[in-house]
Amino acid sequence: MAEAFPIANPKYNYTVSRQPEVNVVSFGDGFEQRLTEGLNQNPITLNLKFELTQAQSTTVISFLNARITDGESFTFLVPNENVTKNFVCFSYNTVIPYLNRVTLTCSFREVFES
Repeated sequence: MAEAFPIANPKYNYTVSRQPEVNVVSFGDGFEQRLTEGLNQNPITLNLKFELTQAQSTTVISFLNARITDGESFTFLVPNENVTKNFVCFSYNTVIPYLNRVTLTCSFREVFES
């Protein structure tokens, strides 16, 4: 069972990207045929920003590093969709704007597991 992401409230102005997996076959007469690939053709990518304390940042970064080490996904409640999905995160950056505050920017990619 995948663990839940420890922080649930990203800042607004996040992006949700969708890139469906579709094969397109174009015929010489202008017609084309579109075929979806696999069972889960429309995974999402979330680009999120979190405003955290230093302690929260340490918790989140330790969590993300542990998921990279063990290769496991984690669950996250997608904002405005009210549905929990499985994600992996291989890209995250931190900015320290002032004492004891951290801005964490990360990219979550949806994965499909049993």
